[in-house]
Amino acid sequence: MRPGDRVLLYTDGVAEARTAYGQLVGLERFADYVIRASAGGELAPETLRRLIHSLLDSQDSGLRDDATILLSEWQPVR
Repeated sequence: MRPGDRVLLYTDGVAEARTAYGQLVGLERFADYVIRASAGGELAPETLRRLIHSLLDSQDSGLRDDATILLSEWQPVR
């Protein structure tokens, strides 16, 4: 790893969450969100905060499975 690299860990409940229309979020949509946020220069905590809110806001009755996300970023000590 190099400074600025990120590691994203998640449980299957994240990709298996459903949108407000009943569609699976899916791995592709989940990955696309993370890639766009990172490419846009968002800091890791903000990317994670927005991702969690996006998942929760799309749920009508809460998540049906565990949904754990851990995003870490290597920042050099200054």
